[in-house]
Amino acid sequence: MDIMLKKRVLLIGITISFVILLISTFLLSEYIANKNAPKKVTAIINSLNLIDHKGYSFKASSLKQQPSLIFFGFTHCPEVCPTTLGELSEIIEDLKNNITPTNIIFVTLDPKRDTQNHLNEYLNNFNDDIIGVTGSLEDLKILGDNWGVYYEKVSLKNNDYTLNHTATVFMIDKDGNYRGTIAWGENQNSIAQKITKLSTY
Repeated sequence: MDIMLKKRVLLIGITISFVILLISTFLLSEYIANKNAPKKVTAIINSLNLIDHKGYSFKASSLKQQPSLIFFGFTHCPEVCPTTLGELSEIIEDLKNNITPTNIIFVTLDPKRDTQNHLNEYLNNFNDDIIGVTGSLEDLKILGDNWGVYYEKVSLKNNDYTLNHTATVFMIDKDGNYRGTIAWGENQNSIAQKITKLSTY
């Protein structure tokens, strides 16, 4: 075997090895991403004992096979929660002729204060397209853990407290599949485009 042939065989071998390594890396990353991806929301909420702000059991059927925007917060939140709920309601109202009816799901992280009655009173300040959700702290944590929601209790004066929490909105398609996020402070045009695309799944 002459030197040129040896070089050619070596080059082909290196190329094949590189391609195999590339494919293996891709498949591994896909496996890890799928393993850590949020589970289908309909399966999760059907396994939990949650109620909406009207006092009805909150299950997969509550989503009415419509796209949903899920946001975790609490009613005593001074800025992030009311701003997010108001902004989402406004954008969905502006898009209503161009999108499938879309749920806004507000899940409390503070069930001690955010009872069903309190959630109902709080959501009277917003449009009717918001569904408030409460339940036991354990069940709410299971739901939040699906998206890696972080929160912590912060003590204030006079035995009061507030919460630091994830301010991300999670987008769910009509079949309950996770389709991405909306960040706190994201441009309204970007949010509108994402909500419009959510209706196409």
